Amino acid sequence: MMKRIFYFAILILAVLAAGCSDHNVSVTISGNIQNGRNQMMRLALITSDGMDFIDSTNLKDGRFEFKISSENELIKERENAPMMFQLFLSEDNCISTMAKKGEHLQITADAENLTRTYHISGGEEAVLMHQLDSALTAFAIPTEKLFEPYKSNIYDDSVRAAIEAQYVPLVQQHRQYLENFIDEHPNNMACYIAFYQSFNRRTFFDPLQDLALLKKINANMSKIYPESEYVKTMIHVADMIELRMPKSEQ
Repeated sequence: MMKRIFYFAILILAVLAAGCSDHNVSVTISGNIQNGRNQMMRLALITSDGMDFIDSTNLKDGRFEFKISSENELIKERENAPMMFQLFLSEDNCISTMAKKGEHLQITADAENLTRTYHISGGEEAVLMHQLDSALTAFAIPTEKLFEPYKSNIYDDSVRAAIEAQYVPLVQQHRQYLENFIDEHPNNMACYIAFYQSFNRRTFFDPLQDLALLKKINANMSKIYPESEYVKTMIHVADMIELRMPKSEQ
């Protein structure tokens, strides 16, 4: 009988210890990266000032897990709203995502190209950002096929015109997708990602010409996340653009 009580007490202590170990965890990000071998996965928090490194871990048979503590000052200041993170194997092989306090993001991807192969679950913003990445890939694949013949015929006006006739509709189609995305998810922070999405330095919205759309996103976000540094930064950007505009265009 005493042995049973002893083992039961040990079990309770183990459960309590496990609970305490996760008590201060704000966000968990875990996953499985195929072909990752024993590469190092790094994690950074994207802020309005840039990027702050948080943690790193070696992939173990492709698996990784980050438990991001609420005690981290960078996190503590920002966990009242969705936070943006970047996971990367190298500078040009990375995943950008968002998570809110209490979420556990789960990721699968191929190490050869994280952005184009990853799948994610566990958070609304994260899933929507994945949709945006998938749509950009769908735009990029046919677009990239036009680059080489364009460069090879840079002085042939007729060939260039034919290629541009294929390229322009692709841009217009993707811009329309982004506009629809913003309309369909007016209360989600992923709208900022849609507004500033780009490909090979090509943006789909111009902050000056599309200022009304940016201000619309800001108005929605400021009601939900008034203390978010991302929202405050975007409001400041919109204000600066408006100040520089001719009065006739305001």
